[in-house]
Amino acid sequence: MLRQMADRLQGCINADQVWDVAVSVLPDLDIDAAIFVDATNPNAARVRSTADDHWTRAYQSSVQCGRDPFARVCLSRVEGVLTGVGHLAAHDYLTLPEQEEIATGSAALGISTGVSITSIPGIDGAGAGWNLMTRLSAREFSELYADREAEWRAWSQLTFASLWFMSGVRKPSALSVRERDCLAHVADGLRVAEIAARLGIAEVTVEMHLRNARIRLDAKTRDQAVAKAVMNRMI
Repeated sequence: MLRQMADRLQGCINADQVWDVAVSVLPDLDIDAAIFVDATNPNAARVRSTADDHWTRAYQSSVQCGRDPFARVCLSRVEGVLTGVGHLAAHDYLTLPEQEEIATGSAALGISTGVSITSIPGIDGAGAGWNLMTRLSAREFSELYADREAEWRAWSQLTFASLWFMSGVRKPSALSVRERDCLAHVADGLRVAEIAARLGIAEVTVEMHLRNARIRLDAKTRDQAVAKAVMNRMI
């Protein structure tokens, strides 16, 4: 499904078309709502969402004013953070206004639970990433996330890579054969030890190739490197 999505993204000519293609896949991933936040420039945060334009503009203003905790809490780290009103019990460190902001947003979108997926981690929330949300209870979401995490990350990074491509950022440098091989195996779900065994090289060598690929692709994470390589037909 994601390979087919990548093929469709190749035909897009602007960011709006990229977004439409990406959103069309969400029901197949059991995602009810999605928000993309680019806070790499904190004074001019950009937001895309599956909600209507009025809500999206209001949420963008909330992010820019620092009222919504998503950027600060979620975009400063690579690992996923549970989101939504259904997961508030896991975030008792949030202030009351922040908890109310989350509850209000969850009600407006008709969702309860979600998780963040960071594309570019940034200090003090100056990063970019996704909030993928569902109407499920916390228990139901936990089961779904365990089953779908790899697909959700792949969707997020592929969509981010496509939006990045449309922004006019320079084309990434070419990859070596070994770098392409290692990224392709990561895309197929193999771990470093498995890749090393498959290619007959040391694990430290696999890590070196993946690190070099991230540098060439100007990618902050391994997932992002895979997405950019797919988008640019390098693997």
